[in-house]
Amino acid sequence: MKIFYDKTLNRLIKFVLFLLILFLLYQVEFFFRPFLRAIYFLFVPIIIAALFFYLLRPVVDILEKKFSKTISASIAFALFLVILLGGIGFIGYFLVDQIDEVFELVRTQYENFRSNPNKIIPNPLSGYIDFSDFENQFGDIINQSTQWFQDNFVSMFNSIKEVSSQTILIPFLLFYLLKDHEKFYALFIKALPRKKRHPIAKITGEIDEVLSVYVKGQLIVALFIGIGMFIVYLIIGMPMALVLSTFTFVTSVIPFLGPILGILPALLIAVGESFWMVIKLIIGTIIIQQIESDLISPNVIGKKLSIHPLTIIIVIMLAVNSYGILGAFVAVPGYAIFRVITLHFYNKYMERENLQGSEVKD
Repeated sequence: MKIFYDKTLNRLIKFVLFLLILFLLYQVEFFFRPFLRAIYFLFVPIIIAALFFYLLRPVVDILEKKFSKTISASIAFALFLVILLGGIGFIGYFLVDQIDEVFELVRTQYENFRSNPNKIIPNPLSGYIDFSDFENQFGDIINQSTQWFQDNFVSMFNSIKEVSSQTILIPFLLFYLLKDHEKFYALFIKALPRKKRHPIAKITGEIDEVLSVYVKGQLIVALFIGIGMFIVYLIIGMPMALVLSTFTFVTSVIPFLGPILGILPALLIAVGESFWMVIKLIIGTIIIQQIESDLISPNVIGKKLSIHPLTIIIVIMLAVNSYGILGAFVAVPGYAIFRVITLHFYNKYMERENLQGSEVKD
């Protein structure tokens, strides 16, 4: 009983001290504001550089069998730049015409809507919607948008400048991660107290494995969904198949909800085309999703993450609500890291409890 009382009191004191430290830090928040701003500025480039690092690290490991670390990292980085810039140029060449088609289609749909809303809105719904003043309302929206743009031009310019600076930083972070990540890790472990090195090295090893599996696996899944939907769009005769499938590929990096978000533009276009186009799109999407969930994901990601879909939905929604679109991309790997750390401390706690329980019995 005394042991239980001492442990409970010790935990309570630590918790109170933790709350007191948080309170004191909040009182001097202005002092830490520059550091927080610097962390916020570096956060996005580090995340993106880490994403490409996990994709390119296997290439560096293969090249290291014949070349030095620096040469291997340089070759992998150069190949990455060639593929990235070449891919952007190749896709951009084909996207230009399709982007023009997007604007032309939007303009045509708008003209059709002005002339006869019932062509777009089913008859049962048109009786409940008043379109008589639609053009004036649309003009008001355009004027309000223009005024908002004028009022926020300076802040938008500053945001663009910040994003440009972050984008320039990404290649440098990526190259030195590829070249010196083992040195960085060794310095980090060496800076820790000797007793903490082994358990923290174990945690970071598990985190590294989870992130590696997630990044490579999710990219393969997104690539499969993007290519699969491109084929579906071609088969059903969907206009702007390349633009729409590229958008689906990007959103599919977000687990579970990403593919659903990815077909929304195609669904809106299909509604303007015909009812049967919507049906064919839904059927094609279901086929691709079934192949992905039954064959692709289990083989490329396996059971290493094994996160329940409901947990994924909750985590992504909370992240989007707090951090916007960036939160959606980092929510699942962030949760996976949190789970690894939590499980480690929980297992250590249970081992300590079992050990103390056996000592009491003895």
